[in-house]
Amino acid sequence: MANVETTTAEAEETKVVPRKLGDTWDGWSGQVEENNGNLETTPWVFLGFTSITLTLLNSGAWLMLFLVQPRLMELPEWVMRTIIMGLVGVLGALDLVFLLVGATVLTGKNFVPFFKGRHVALSNIIPWTVKISSVFGISKDRMSNSILQVGNRLTAVNQENIERDELLILLPRCLDKETRDDIKAVTAKYDVDFHICAGGQMARQLLTEKRPKGVIAVACERDLMAGVQDVGAAVPVIAIANKRPEGPCRNTNINLTEMENAIRMYLGKELIKETEIERVKL
Repeated sequence: MANVETTTAEAEETKVVPRKLGDTWDGWSGQVEENNGNLETTPWVFLGFTSITLTLLNSGAWLMLFLVQPRLMELPEWVMRTIIMGLVGVLGALDLVFLLVGATVLTGKNFVPFFKGRHVALSNIIPWTVKISSVFGISKDRMSNSILQVGNRLTAVNQENIERDELLILLPRCLDKETRDDIKAVTAKYDVDFHICAGGQMARQLLTEKRPKGVIAVACERDLMAGVQDVGAAVPVIAIANKRPEGPCRNTNINLTEMENAIRMYLGKELIKETEIERVKL
């Protein structure tokens, strides 16, 4: 059986746990989020709006070049050529990386070996993509869910197999009892440990102490994005967003197949097919 480390919050799992909002939920209105707190989407939401962002970026850059062309003509020819070639190079590189990421997500084959040790959530284009998607009614949290899914795909294709004791599983204390029991069963099946963290500081301490070669992190999209951006390239992370039928930070749950497949991926085992219906508490 896997050794399970918990906080005092889990020790009182039979009691109704009061809501303790994390820092990312300061100012919460009290309203349950869209789709009953289940913001799961697909990687193509992020990739689709990123394509729009890149189209606007390309168009804007060439329009600006056209407008300043008379000024460029006054410069030495080699300077003008350098500016144009530099612009073509930067835009071309961005477009190529986007196409390779899309091909990786579509086929499951690794077209992005240069993403090893990196995460798409660190991309500078994300703030622009989030702003553009908000115009179309896509919430930041839903977009974050899609970004994390893209990141998971890129992590999976670049990840080497690791040993059980090299895997660190981080869980929030807000999971409901049934989900905690299910996770206990899954982790015991593969003889791996999990840790319930009271916050980001505890998670960082565990990363420092354990020095894992792979991490599975469960939290809301806000905490996951903050955590991934904080960890950066230090360690590969599979991010699993929880579902929040009662709102944030209380009685949340996850798709257990997603958790089990993340464990199997790190251990080099064949993934389970998504045949069962996800459990979403109403």
